[in-house]
Amino acid sequence: MADEVTKQSHQAWEAVAPAWDRNRARIFEATRAISDRLVALIDPRPGQTILELAAGTGETGFLLTGPLGADGRLISSDFSESMVEAARRGAAARGLNQVECRVMDAQSLDLPDGAVDAVLTRFGLMLVAEPSRALAEAYRVLRPGGRLAYAVWGMPDANPWITLLALAVLQTGHVLGGEPFGPGGPFSLAEPERNRQLVAAAGFAEVAVEERNGAMRVDDIDDYWDFQASISGPIADLLAGLTSDEGAAVRAAFRSNAEPYRRGGVYELPFRMVIVNAVR
Repeated sequence: MADEVTKQSHQAWEAVAPAWDRNRARIFEATRAISDRLVALIDPRPGQTILELAAGTGETGFLLTGPLGADGRLISSDFSESMVEAARRGAAARGLNQVECRVMDAQSLDLPDGAVDAVLTRFGLMLVAEPSRALAEAYRVLRPGGRLAYAVWGMPDANPWITLLALAVLQTGHVLGGEPFGPGGPFSLAEPERNRQLVAAAGFAEVAVEERNGAMRVDDIDDYWDFQASISGPIADLLAGLTSDEGAAVRAAFRSNAEPYRRGGVYELPFRMVIVNAVR
């Protein structure tokens, strides 16, 4: 089951990688404050080696390169080859010579024990089929005293920015694959206490869990639809297979669902995330 979830997830994220590459700045800046928080939690120091898991196009990890200095090393990893290529292009464009971009599954890291000083991931761990394996691997590759920090999405009712699109798909008679609370689902780690338990079970100490709220500010709801419909993993794949009439119906339902969040000429779509940090 876990292998099949991983295979399907890989296919979905390979398919949307070009859209993530095109929209990399927009995706990053929408929740830039969370990336800054994760960086602060791992407290990078000159000369350290830090691993980013499920890095996508790599922008969160790139924030580390300043504090790491010329002698430090960032390993930017993802299981999608196309995402890793996008991250490699991003690092090259910024002249970040201390960044190594590698294809790696977070559940099976091609690194020796005690190889890194910190591990972080922004909105990736909940998409892993077996997060307990990923956390065990993070623990293994960390040096004693090394830090772990990650962010995942909170409960669906606090995340209309995600759920409005899924709801529109369902309202128009289409079936979403997978289970949102199941393995690899966007809300599989939405409960703060589940994160605390998983991280502690992996062997980590000083486990701290916090929740933070925010909102996606959207000026043009049609532009936002185009954006979300192109980057949203398995949903993007489903939408790409619809006829023009079917796609228009889903778009109309999405616009209707978004109306309660209109504030004047701006839409404010709330989100909530769970942020976890711990020590090896």
